Amino acid sequence: METTPRPAKNSKVSPALIVFLIFPLLGLIAAAITALSSSAAPLDNLSGANSGQATLPRMDWNAPNITLTALDGTAVEISDFRGRVVFLNFWATWCPPCVREMPAFSQFAAEQDAESGALVVAINVGESAAIVDAFLTETAISGITVLLDPLNAARNLYGVITMPTTYIIDSDGIVRFFKFGEMTLEDMYSYMAELGG
Repeated sequence: METTPRPAKNSKVSPALIVFLIFPLLGLIAAAITALSSSAAPLDNLSGANSGQATLPRMDWNAPNITLTALDGTAVEISDFRGRVVFLNFWATWCPPCVREMPAFSQFAAEQDAESGALVVAINVGESAAIVDAFLTETAISGITVLLDPLNAARNLYGVITMPTTYIIDSDGIVRFFKFGEMTLEDMYSYMAELGG
């Protein structure tokens, strides 16, 4: 009995399949590089006395201005904070590292000079004033300026892809540093030292 040979299976990989496999891989690699480059370097040489260079990743771009609403309903522009160092933080109550860093922000804000010290401006992404207010009351967080970004306008303007993300803006309104992930009290004072404050 004669059997008809089966056609050999095509062992070539489709170019489309390669594209679908490579692009996500490249995206993951780029995200990993960005996350690693944005995390703070060891801070044992903050003065730069030995190397003459800053120990934290630097940036130099104008902080985009946008008008947002504070919890009391007033309109606030980012440019209103010009003249003070600003820790501009993007966060949400459902984000565990965001919640963990809030006490550090509150403590840092309490330790600043009321007239000239650094400010913490926390932009809540996508939540209502009632949710944010209840969270702040329950956790006894105070001393920080909370602005609402219900439609992700500020998040998109600043290119925030993960939360928490914090931009450190100098008194001239220039973004000098940023950090992906949870901010500690030590981090904040390290950034201040880099800014000469």
